[in-house]
Amino acid sequence: MNRQRELARNTAILTIGKICTQFVNFFLLPLYTSVLSTSEYGTYDLLLSYSAILLPLVNLQLDQGLFRYILECRDNLRQQSEVFSTILLFSTLQGIVFISVFKFISLYFKLENATFLIIYIILSLYVGILMQFQRGLGKNVSYAIASFVSVTTTTAMSVITLTILRLGIKGLFIATIIAQIVTIIYLLFSTNCWKYISYKNVRVRIFINVLKYSFPLIPNDLAWWVVNASDRVIVSKILGVAVNGIYAAANKFSTMFINFYNVLNMSLTESVSLHYQDKDRDTYFSETIGYLFNFFSSAGYVLISLMPFLYPLLINKAYSDGYNHVFILMVAMLFRVLVGLYSTIYIAQKETKKVAITSALAAGINILVNIALIRKFQLYAASISTLVAFAAMFFVRYYDLNKRMELSVKKEILIRNIFMIVVLFVCFYSSNVLLKIFAIVLSVLYALYTNYDIIKTIKHIIAKKVLAT
Repeated sequence: MNRQRELARNTAILTIGKICTQFVNFFLLPLYTSVLSTSEYGTYDLLLSYSAILLPLVNLQLDQGLFRYILECRDNLRQQSEVFSTILLFSTLQGIVFISVFKFISLYFKLENATFLIIYIILSLYVGILMQFQRGLGKNVSYAIASFVSVTTTTAMSVITLTILRLGIKGLFIATIIAQIVTIIYLLFSTNCWKYISYKNVRVRIFINVLKYSFPLIPNDLAWWVVNASDRVIVSKILGVAVNGIYAAANKFSTMFINFYNVLNMSLTESVSLHYQDKDRDTYFSETIGYLFNFFSSAGYVLISLMPFLYPLLINKAYSDGYNHVFILMVAMLFRVLVGLYSTIYIAQKETKKVAITSALAAGINILVNIALIRKFQLYAASISTLVAFAAMFFVRYYDLNKRMELSVKKEILIRNIFMIVVLFVCFYSSNVLLKIFAIVLSVLYALYTNYDIIKTIKHIIAKKVLAT
């Protein structure tokens, strides 16, 4: 299987699962915003933000190292057992230490919803290990199904706890925890992981090697938390949790968009790592990055153009102030796509330290811009700081990688995207309905034009399949 087909196959499998997941998330968004107050939704979102910063400190990013090292021993069952057994044991020990430290701290500081936070983080630790083990073994179908199992269970339990039992935010906690447990049960059986577990195969040497790879990803993940979630903390502390609820609702659309990209990022990371030593790697990487950015930018523009009609349809009126931030956050995610495309090369090089350094730089920029602007520009400070941070991270990574490789961005791609952003900005914030409709037409035509080669290839494949039957 050639590189493009391999990438396309893995991406297609993961995307099917993600499409189902995001469809269900769209169902949940109107439910959450209609049943929960802005304060309750803001509190829930804030707790998830706290878990995002605590999790890398608990798991030391060993799940990411697990994936990378399992990837290199797919044909060796014994090595797989050694890597998995080692990471599972040390991750369990880390979880025990975390619970002990958390309980000790809670003796002196009262932490609201602490029980939910502890349970959610421990369950997330095991979900991460089992999910990355799936990926490392190349079981992308099972990986995609696991994502669907998680969100489907969340949906079913949310409907029960929020609309039937009317438990409010506690019901959302219960639904989230049950979903994690069901996902773990599915992963246990889909991986048959007990076949790989043997305490005789635990190797301290493997733990040290994996830790050397994964440890630099901890500050990187913390930096990502700062860029992604610190806005929520700052907004909650200065403007209130109700305002954070509005911001969380606005973020749902850009989050949905980037989640689709993250699916591709997983298969792209695998492909780049496997083919990094190829002689034509620079040409392959440059062409692939160009094609993928064209695809995701055009998809982003279509989503932006639909927002004037989708946002009031899906979001309760109490959250309507979040609409003005959607455009800024979507443009920020386009830069994040570029950041992710270049980060796959760092991972292939095992240059996790540079990943951490560039992410930390963006995190610092995000905090400084947010704090500097929040008093004057209120909630806009959060969305603007996110945009500035991702833009800065892209330019730094682009410059750094091009010192060693040739990863050029075509000028025509740059000009086209600047044009689209300017036009959509005018249409998005205009009160003229005709302009908003024009934006949809323009975005669709742009998507067809920029992805002509992809569409042509798909038509060719379909035609061959039809002729074959």
